[in-house]
Amino acid sequence: MDRGRVVRTAQENGEPDGRAMGQELSLRVILFHEAVAAHFGLNATEHKVLSLIAAEPGVSPGQLVDRTGLSNAAITKIVHRLAALGHVDRRKDGSDGRRYALSVTAEHRRELARLFAPMAEAMNGLVDGMDDAERATVTRWLSGTVEILRRSTAELTRAQESAGRPSGRQ
Repeated sequence: MDRGRVVRTAQENGEPDGRAMGQELSLRVILFHEAVAAHFGLNATEHKVLSLIAAEPGVSPGQLVDRTGLSNAAITKIVHRLAALGHVDRRKDGSDGRRYALSVTAEHRRELARLFAPMAEAMNGLVDGMDDAERATVTRWLSGTVEILRRSTAELTRAQESAGRPSGRQ
């Protein structure tokens, strides 16, 4: 039976199609983050680097290179741009004057919280409407999905590098 027929059959029977749902979730997450990035005048890579800085105040540019796989030059360019736009503060590290500690500005945090508030409220309402078993199932699926994505990304990157092709990292 061809894949299209299986999807139609599942939909006709009122059953969710996991593959289609996963693709839709992926698309919607990407589009949401693209819209947030655009709101701040950033591209997707700059937005994700900014997210890493927000998650780990005091992170250094060198640590961002390690976490992202981007080159020193790419991270330097991104950090300069984020600082110029007022999203990031750069301070000399107290323990090593050659190193910079990065953090997002208070203004950026406030604006980000404002942008995410409606979605966070809606997501909390969705979760609040679930019983414990439903929450456990969703948690198991999301945790498994994240781990599959981690492994799949690492495998693709290794395969590209072993074939001598660029991995998409700058």
